[in-house]
Amino acid sequence: MSTRIVVVQMKDIMKRGIFILIGALIIGAIVFFLSSDKSETSYIPGTYSSEIILGSDPVVIEVTVDENSILDIAMLNMGETQEVFYPLFEPSFETVREEILKNQSTEIETNENAVTTSVLIGAVEKALDEAKPEKETE
Repeated sequence: MSTRIVVVQMKDIMKRGIFILIGALIIGAIVFFLSSDKSETSYIPGTYSSEIILGSDPVVIEVTVDENSILDIAMLNMGETQEVFYPLFEPSFETVREEILKNQSTEIETNENAVTTSVLIGAVEKALDEAKPEKETE
């Protein structure tokens, strides 16, 4: 059994250290950008509204937001005549409202009353578009 002596120059060690450091920084940047939440949206806090015409009368959908989330969605001006002629509108609204508030997104899965649901989601999206800062709406 013989003893071996290995000679390593300092500049080789420094080169490898720098390459390892640069590689770690690149991998860290890739992980950071891939793991960051792209769906997080910022809003201008306030209450925004859009209208849906049912029959000949408008129903107002109000969306209240803070900087990062949807706080509430309300339906205003639903008259008795509209309730009689559109009996599924209010239950569909409640379902859409709950899902949007839970998911903090208008991208929700719905099976029942697809036309009514898409009209309601469209009204909420229109109100949310008004709540977005100018740079995001372009």
